[in-house]
Amino acid sequence: MKTNDTITPQEPLNTGFGPRTTAAEAVGKVNLEGKVAIVTGGYSGLGLETTRVLAAVGAKVIVPARTPEKAKAALASIPGVELEMLDLMDPASIDAFAERFVRSGRPLHILVNSAGVMASEEAYDSRGYEQQFAVNHLGTSN
Repeated sequence: MKTNDTITPQEPLNTGFGPRTTAAEAVGKVNLEGKVAIVTGGYSGLGLETTRVLAAVGAKVIVPARTPEKAKAALASIPGVELEMLDLMDPASIDAFAERFVRSGRPLHILVNSAGVMASEEAYDSRGYEQQFAVNHLGTSN
């Protein structure tokens, strides 16, 4: 079977960044004063480091969380971070979070979809979608 697909050769971008580049190094001397960022999953793993660095360079960071107690403890050392309730498995929670943010009248400058689940027990959201698909794809793209 013949296709018209072409293969784009992979070439290094030569950015100076590599697998050991830290988030702080990547952001460099960027000033994000006055910018608003939402970081889903911003209280653990890579999301937590993203939250820490964005806040350090002046962004107002909003971290939506399904488990606010856990998020509050993880974010305690980062000044100025705003915690919000959001369960990416619950469409009503997604809508409520979005409505609260829109009503706040603030612009959204940065959105980092860092929340996700993997290798979890089989579960489905209220619409019948499998949990991993619902959280990682539908919940972060509403």
